[in-house]
Amino acid sequence: MPPHVQPSEAPLSTLGFVSRFVRNPLLVVPVAAYREDFVAVSRGKLSTAWVTSPDLVRAVLLDQKDLFRKQSQIRLLSPLLGKGLLTSEGADWKWQRQAAAPMFRREDLLAFVPAFVRATNGLLDRWRVEGEDGERAIDADMARVTFDVISATLLPSADGSAGRAIERSTRQFQSAGAWAQLFAMARVPRWVPFPGRARSGRLAQGMRGAVTALLAERRAAAQPPDDLLARLMAAADPETGQRMNDAQLVDNLLTFYLAGHETTARALTWTLYLLSRSPEWAGRLDAEIARVTGGGEVRPEHVEQLELVQQVLKESMRLYPPVPMLSRQAAADTRIGPHEIRAGTSAIVPIYALHRHRARWEDPDRFDPSRFARAREAAMPRYQYLPFGAGPRICIGMAFAMLEATTILATLLQRAHFAPTDHEPQPVARVTLVPRGGMPLYVRVN
Repeated sequence: MPPHVQPSEAPLSTLGFVSRFVRNPLLVVPVAAYREDFVAVSRGKLSTAWVTSPDLVRAVLLDQKDLFRKQSQIRLLSPLLGKGLLTSEGADWKWQRQAAAPMFRREDLLAFVPAFVRATNGLLDRWRVEGEDGERAIDADMARVTFDVISATLLPSADGSAGRAIERSTRQFQSAGAWAQLFAMARVPRWVPFPGRARSGRLAQGMRGAVTALLAERRAAAQPPDDLLARLMAAADPETGQRMNDAQLVDNLLTFYLAGHETTARALTWTLYLLSRSPEWAGRLDAEIARVTGGGEVRPEHVEQLELVQQVLKESMRLYPPVPMLSRQAAADTRIGPHEIRAGTSAIVPIYALHRHRARWEDPDRFDPSRFARAREAAMPRYQYLPFGAGPRICIGMAFAMLEATTILATLLQRAHFAPTDHEPQPVARVTLVPRGGMPLYVRVN
């Protein structure tokens, strides 16, 4: 079985909860959340409801969306993302979503497939130039290739310096994520310091400054390209015609960067790890890619035909969801199903546990991409599988991410072979799901 989190069997003391949460927030998910529909836990002022039934998840994310708000997530991410799509609510969120939605029509996004291929070929060429086949830090390499995609499609700058500064700062910003997440969920007063807080603030300011400079550079360009940045700058609310001001553009550029770069890199990292341990599936993908592409580069019309590639990606995101938890806070007393929820309760959807729920998945810790064959996927309850969230706040870039991941994975497998090392990467929640100790794999470039 691929490595997985060992849930807590016994109730945790407050000190034990804090200690485990800071090490890895997934360690505080009770074992009952992997078996039951609803688990309520009270710990002092912190009341938590772990929600893992598709019907109850739907109630939180859709049916009662106005009562369950993103307070802790907004507090966690707003120092970096301001009031962008991830960190706004109500009318402020609605008009930004309506304005940005046309950017992500699938038929338009297919035009970016050649950019995905170029970025991947660039990585493969670097592997060849850098020397002998051998062990590589695949997590770093996947971050690099998805960063190259974002640089080409969303955050292009003349010399690339702004993008590199943002890339470095993002990794450092996440290092204090567990403390910030804990304080936000527990509603600790904002003035209370935590380890890494001051540094996170400086990094957030630096990233926002870099994107502001990039935006000014684009406004001064005589002939700007037709990329996602240009489309975002031109985006308007279809009801009012309102466009984003510079602060809102910076908020959403960083939002799309964090969501589009980081999450796709994580999905590809875990997927290559699983394929390295499954020669049978790697062989099936090789055969499909060769049949669909005829040995040539992946083209837009190929993506839909790469069904097994997409099944593998979906199963990888089931076992290792790029965003392993969603949280909402109840704004008033309410009920979901038969369960009472008091105002202030954190309703947490532990996506990692939901994707491994003993009652909803057969042999849930096993890697089995056939779960996502068309007929089986169509029969799956909508709120059982949430790699991109669900409800009105479902990830706006879902189609972009699947096109990108499918193209990159297929292009990598055309020219490289991956094998496991002795390292057993433990999944750790750091906003996204990272492998503790990185992801070294043996790589042989064809």
